[in-house]
Amino acid sequence: MKVPSIIHIQLVAFRRLLVETKEQFCFAVKSIFQRIFWWVMSLSLFSWIYITMQNLMIKALSVGPIPEHVSFIMDGNRRYAKSRRLPVKKGHEAGGLTLLTLLYICKRLGVKCVSAYAFSIENFNRPKEEVDTLMNLFTVKLDEFAKRANDYKDPLYGSKIRIVGDQSLLSPEMRERIRKVEDITKDGDDFTLYICFPYTSRNDMLHTIRESVQESLENKSQSKINIKKFTNKMYMDFYSNKCELLIRTSGHRRLSDYMLWQVHENATIEFSDTLWPNFSFFAMYSMILKWSFFCTIQKYNERNHSLFEKVYEGVPSILKRKKTPMSLYQFPNPPISVSITGEE
Repeated sequence: MKVPSIIHIQLVAFRRLLVETKEQFCFAVKSIFQRIFWWVMSLSLFSWIYITMQNLMIKALSVGPIPEHVSFIMDGNRRYAKSRRLPVKKGHEAGGLTLLTLLYICKRLGVKCVSAYAFSIENFNRPKEEVDTLMNLFTVKLDEFAKRANDYKDPLYGSKIRIVGDQSLLSPEMRERIRKVEDITKDGDDFTLYICFPYTSRNDMLHTIRESVQESLENKSQSKINIKKFTNKMYMDFYSNKCELLIRTSGHRRLSDYMLWQVHENATIEFSDTLWPNFSFFAMYSMILKWSFFCTIQKYNERNHSLFEKVYEGVPSILKRKKTPMSLYQFPNPPISVSITGEE
């Protein structure tokens, strides 16, 4: 029997209402637990325990191999704001705070370079209000990083910042501000931060091709453009072919035209379902720990040593399985020989 259309519409509306109610309930419960967690963490004792544990974990991880260049695709700011019924600006501000926190951790771990996908060229297609918000927020964070990099009391002291991308798409005022900040931090050699703004990999390769051809024409050089020369002319210079670990948040399994050249060889790509503002110390720590573990195994294998054999050598002889010797008479009889030519 066919259900009348009016009843079908009401059933669909009722089902949607149930789904929305369930989402609101889950959000409320999650918010309550988050508030309880942060209240507990605000207590001095638990705060001391958390910081002490974090320091011990960082020191333990620093003993092993650490990636030289870590890159982030910071995705999920808008969904974070939407899930909390906040303006989009608040989501981007929370994402900026997460980046600053992870920069502190990476520098303490011994990572030499961090790059972040802050603004894609394709993002200019977003609403003008959101683009203006991102530009203003970028200006504020740019000045904040410059101050921290020159403050000897700040953990980011001695850092250098580089803004890479097609800056011809930015306003003259923004380009001048970028030039000043890069000039202020140019002497930093402890840590380098690349902010990709505005950036795409296709634009990076196009820029490199133009630069390489232009240089060859000006110098009237007959030498060929090889991969090494091509790589060194990309936006990130020395680190253009040295990204060991790329992390993308928010659950998407794609690179979105980001660092396609840099991660094509010997790079580990990790995807996280967590939204960027919620991406925590423990999430990044587990990814770097995983990278360090497999990097150690790879180094042993490159030296013609098996990690299993190395571990087996350290096992006491009493625990090892003893090999029973075989006599010559225990071997099976040889197979019957057959002549191919037919001769006996």
